[in-house]
Amino acid sequence: MAPPKRRDDNWIDGLRGIASFIVVTGHICTAFATYLHSPSSSKDGWPLFFQLPILRLCVGGRAAVCIFFLVTGFVNSINPITNAQSGNTEVALTNLAKATFTRSGRLFFPTNIAATVAWTVCQLGGFNMATRADSPWIRMVSKTPGPTFWEAIKNLVQNLTLFWSNGSGTYDPVHWTIVFFLTGSFRIYLTLLATTLVKTKWRVAIVIALYIFSWCSGDYIVGINIYSGMLIAQLQVYYGSRANSMLPKAVPAIMILIGLLISSYPQDNHDWMAWSDSMRRIMLHLTPGNTTNFLGRYWVNLGCTTLMAGIFFSRNARRVLTHPVFNFFGRCSFPVYLLHNTLIRTLLCWMVYGASAWSEDWSKVKKDDGNPIELLRAGTGTFVIAIPLFYVTLYAVAHFWMGWVDPLCARIVNWMREKMFREEVELGRGTRGAVVNTIGSKEREKGIEMSISLLSKGNDNGGEGSKNSRPA
Repeated sequence: MAPPKRRDDNWIDGLRGIASFIVVTGHICTAFATYLHSPSSSKDGWPLFFQLPILRLCVGGRAAVCIFFLVTGFVNSINPITNAQSGNTEVALTNLAKATFTRSGRLFFPTNIAATVAWTVCQLGGFNMATRADSPWIRMVSKTPGPTFWEAIKNLVQNLTLFWSNGSGTYDPVHWTIVFFLTGSFRIYLTLLATTLVKTKWRVAIVIALYIFSWCSGDYIVGINIYSGMLIAQLQVYYGSRANSMLPKAVPAIMILIGLLISSYPQDNHDWMAWSDSMRRIMLHLTPGNTTNFLGRYWVNLGCTTLMAGIFFSRNARRVLTHPVFNFFGRCSFPVYLLHNTLIRTLLCWMVYGASAWSEDWSKVKKDDGNPIELLRAGTGTFVIAIPLFYVTLYAVAHFWMGWVDPLCARIVNWMREKMFREEVELGRGTRGAVVNTIGSKEREKGIEMSISLLSKGNDNGGEGSKNSRPA
């Protein structure tokens, strides 16, 4: 099997790689250190080190997910906007049709393969220890094997199909965002389709209007984030390589700092610190009344958009994110996202809860309902060893996935495209017809000669062919 074609290092991949790493740390925090989601150790206590603004982003999973949506809006729209602004509308529409098919397949097949892997591990009893963990979050995302083989097959089929309608994955619930990535991508494609022939200033106005509508309608997960990414893509098309030298160095740095501060809005207990409570009160006046429990999503959007815009205008920030380490993380970001929860519920749980699970005395203790009590996690020393070992294993598995599973999915999608796509239509500018590439070479030459002769007749008549001389 040929290795996958390596992408050039770029700052978008670096940003995506950092975001995927933070998603994993956020889930580990949710499993074993939920107090880090609060702005302080208690209502009257002082904040811990990783509860301070900016530093708390090391476990800021929501900010990382927001970055993913921003990058989705940026990447999916950059080429169509570039072609449309250059006047290559035919190329823009053709590539948009190809991207809609290809990107959707490259999202669908790896996700279902990862879900099948999680299903297999579950049926083999790999999550049994996780179902007894003392972490409520781990127990919530873990499932026991099916009572029968056919029941397990039925659950797998439901997971591979119905999951794509509402995101409720049975065997890996953290995949819920992938459905939103897919629907968000189609909203981007629809917006690009509707604005390909629109002038640049009106395209920007339309995207801003869609952003405002998403803000006011409570579309805080997908809408406001993908349209922010599209606006940054428009900046990239307009300014190009001039962007990182337009502003004084201090301005992008200030934008990045402000973005990090805004993104530090805590997930829980906002009223425990004055700074987070002030942010909560401000956002209450700017958002719909039915989103009071999701104010953090709005703050994270503003913060991450400001952060990404600052990186866009900063040459030094781009240089840092273009580092090979960050780009390696970026190229592994999707398999890391797909597989990390399976490894948390297996490898990490085995290391953290293994001593309790294998203790004979612990297995004899029962709850009032007769079920075994939750397993007790190991001490700090175990976590010091287990967490680095977990990350090394995760990125090794992700690298293997990137080298073998991703190329397989790419070949499947390309094969489907070759089988399903009809031959392209060559649209000629200034003509009233088209030459379809479904004929042989001789017939194609005759068709081209006929089109040229008809066009020449039209030019002799003032630039317009007669009604009877239009090419079919």
